[in-house]
Amino acid sequence: MAKKEKSAFSRKVDEICRVVFLTEEGRPKSTLLVYSFSLALLFIAVYMISYVFLVDVIERMLANSSVVIRNIFEYLVPGILVSIPCVALSYLCKKKMNMVAAAYSWMDLIVILAFFGMTFTADKSDWATEYSLFLMIVGIPMLVSAISGTIGAQIIYRKRVAALEKKKVSSLHSAG
Repeated sequence: MAKKEKSAFSRKVDEICRVVFLTEEGRPKSTLLVYSFSLALLFIAVYMISYVFLVDVIERMLANSSVVIRNIFEYLVPGILVSIPCVALSYLCKKKMNMVAAAYSWMDLIVILAFFGMTFTADKSDWATEYSLFLMIVGIPMLVSAISGTIGAQIIYRKRVAALEKKKVSSLHSAG
């Protein structure tokens, strides 16, 4: 039975994944790299699901408000609400304290790549409408989510590192 040929895009994705994630022997370069990327994909899925469920609720609650107010709340509230439990995962990662922060860095990169990808793949005949729709449905909500999560994760990571450093310094002073 003949093997099915992969598309050029599939081959490029495989090549990029091999270069980014694997050594020449086929082992993962860094577990943090692989786990944080997987966590970023999970976060994106969680954020997208939260937007699907919360947008209608917010729309009904603010039915008498202006469109601008509704849009602002629809962009900000789901992203910030879901960032809280996602960032709180930082406390579960005891050994790899920077796992969640790294996942949000991946998420930032994925969102930026989505913006660039949409710029080049939108239908040129009505580019403004398609790009505006992309921004409203995916772009701005994911950007808000990525930024709010990145800020929260970085704050928690830096506090944990500072506390660990303080603990090391105090143990050195008490030993000496």
